[in-house]
Amino acid sequence: MEKYNSIDEVLNFAIEQEQGEVDFYNELADKMSKPKVEQLFRDIAIEKQNHILKLEAIRISGTFDHNSYDQIKELKTEHYIADVDYSNEDPNFHDALIMAMEKEKATFMFYWDLAERVSSPDLQDLFYMLALHEAKQKVKMEIQFDRDCEEHFEEE
Repeated sequence: MEKYNSIDEVLNFAIEQEQGEVDFYNELADKMSKPKVEQLFRDIAIEKQNHILKLEAIRISGTFDHNSYDQIKELKTEHYIADVDYSNEDPNFHDALIMAMEKEKATFMFYWDLAERVSSPDLQDLFYMLALHEAKQKVKMEIQFDRDCEEHFEEE
């Protein structure tokens, strides 16, 4: 169980998580045989890179209230790690979308909880914006999942 000792640690954790997701989505894209799903994962990886840039800009600028730490120090990392089975090294598009949706849900919860706890308006705006981006990404995947399920049933 990891607790944070500073806002910088929270931002570093968020950046590490986003970088892990960039790698995750690029690896999934490489494994996809459906071009639409591959492109969806590549697009999301690019969005994740933009999240990293925003987080790094806030961290580097230091334009936030360092006292916000008191409001987030009780957040526990394990609550924001997706419960996903990564043992399948060659997931089909269906399994890949399910894994990705679980990751987006966990990341959404992380950013939303951060936004709800901080007092710094800059951090609050950033975390709400990132949470909404995560929700948008999850919805994109849900739409693709539904479309693929419809196509599968039409083929039968």
